[in-house]
Amino acid sequence: MWTSVVLLVLAAASHTVAKPRNRFTRYPSWNNKMYPIWKDGDQRYKDSWKGGKVTFNVGNDSPTLTGAKVTFTIDLEFPHNQKVQKDGDVVWAEDCTVNGTKYHESEPVYPTQNTDWDAVFPDGTPIRKDKKPAYVFVWKTWSQYWQVADGCSSSLTIDTDDIPLGSYTMDIVIYHYRSKERFIPLGYASTQFSITDQIPFAVTLDQVNDIVSGDMRFVQNRAIAFTISLHDPSQYLSNADITFNWDFGDESGALISRELTVTHTYIHSGSFKPQVVIQAVIPDKACDPPVDPPTEAPGPPPHKGTTVKAAALVSAVPIVVSTKATGPTVNMVASDAEEDNTEDEASTAANTQTAQEAPATAKTPSPVNHVNQRPADNEARTGAKRAATLTGKATVVVVAKRDADDTPHDDDCVIYRYGSFCTGIEVFEGIEKVEIVHMDNAVMTTPEMNRNVLDITVTCQGSLPKEVCSVILDSACLRPIHTACNMVEPSKECQLVLRHFFNDSGVYCINVSMANDVSLAVTSARVNVDIGSGLSSPGTIGMALGVLVLVLAIAIMAYSYRRFKSYRPLKEELMAADLQGSRAHVGSGASMFWKLLNRRGAADDCPLLQDRPV
Repeated sequence: MWTSVVLLVLAAASHTVAKPRNRFTRYPSWNNKMYPIWKDGDQRYKDSWKGGKVTFNVGNDSPTLTGAKVTFTIDLEFPHNQKVQKDGDVVWAEDCTVNGTKYHESEPVYPTQNTDWDAVFPDGTPIRKDKKPAYVFVWKTWSQYWQVADGCSSSLTIDTDDIPLGSYTMDIVIYHYRSKERFIPLGYASTQFSITDQIPFAVTLDQVNDIVSGDMRFVQNRAIAFTISLHDPSQYLSNADITFNWDFGDESGALISRELTVTHTYIHSGSFKPQVVIQAVIPDKACDPPVDPPTEAPGPPPHKGTTVKAAALVSAVPIVVSTKATGPTVNMVASDAEEDNTEDEASTAANTQTAQEAPATAKTPSPVNHVNQRPADNEARTGAKRAATLTGKATVVVVAKRDADDTPHDDDCVIYRYGSFCTGIEVFEGIEKVEIVHMDNAVMTTPEMNRNVLDITVTCQGSLPKEVCSVILDSACLRPIHTACNMVEPSKECQLVLRHFFNDSGVYCINVSMANDVSLAVTSARVNVDIGSGLSSPGTIGMALGVLVLVLAIAIMAYSYRRFKSYRPLKEELMAADLQGSRAHVGSGASMFWKLLNRRGAADDCPLLQDRPV
């Protein structure tokens, strides 16, 4: 009973103490007057910048191989009515009025203050720079913070030596110089990064004439290019001996190479799982003799290897006060106005677990069968395979905190690191070959013009196509003139006849392509189109003769009709007398018709008889 009451009281007390945490605390050496710390959601942020709110674009180049360097970047993005000059000054991009105050184009948003004071970082470290810094960036992770004086864009590069593997968060607060000995915080930002002992890399598969890139569907009997892109922005592996052990999954055997690109041809269709194991033998820097050996025992060393861009200034301030070989701890004093933030930036709940011992440098020989054992071991590690697939910007890989598990060896001064990749692909029979076997040229006559018809007979080998496209280009085969694509169902022999019409003579290029769901095959040819030459063909000659005969017949009929029409003006009396005189001599219809013709001939010879009385 009492135990339950005590637990309830403790739970209520812990709930009362738990307050919203801030990203930064006021460390003992922090100059809170010069660099104030505001809580998230503080109303003063609304007026921290004229004309609107400044946003931050923060990123990093992780995942990072343990022992390499990780780089963080930040870019300040100002309101739309402002722009950044080449010298880094922010000016108004247009005439505008903000909060009742009118500003003119190209006028500085915050004019440069002319002061002769010595600028310092939040911890009091002098900023040794000729020009007073416009911005100060304070980065914090691993219970340490780094101070950088820079412009609208800045970066920070730090080492990952002796840092446990895992995922972490880098917090950053941005200050803007406003007046003598006063910087105003513009806001907070953060980015997540990870440290891994698996070599980060990406693998791309490419095949010539692949219909859909990236669908992992390929054509048999055609080479596939496997290309590896190592993710090593800090050049940590530049002096390493890297080998790639390939297994393409078709029982063709292993391929060990040091080239980033290899090719392989699948001669059978089906499903396959190609995989690769990378081994990097890295020289251990710890074995290098020191250039200037120290003369006294150093204290707890600061985080080494901090670098920034050339234009920036940095001061790394370690907050580690423990002299034991444990994880980083911090000695901090939170003020009444500010709350502490959790010191574990990882995505795991590591604030309840004990700090891990700093890992020793891995120096172990590589047995012959070690390469084949690593992939199975990688399956049990969080993010091992995901770290090997990078696309575009570096993705965040959540890795549980742990130490590198390589066993050190006193006789070896190298570090072994591994990485693995596996994927599934489908291989199909494709259109192997497309060929133009015949071209038939003929002329088609229309009432408007003569058009040249070109029939192209195309054959293919392999699987049957579903779509056929033909492109007519100019004589240089550069400028497309006409393009036609059609869905087709070719015969089992894979033979098609494509018809094209040409209105003009000349030399043309013809490109023919056949495609289905997985493959594409193309061919091309040149053709000389001459519309005039088509008149010499036998069919065209016969057609022309027929037209001439038809025209001649029409002319004869028109002439006969005209001659017959000229006799109609003859007087009826003359026609009657002629008919009466001829009745006695006509014994049949044929003789009467013959005499009538003779009379007409006489009338033609003596047209004046028409006016003579009978």
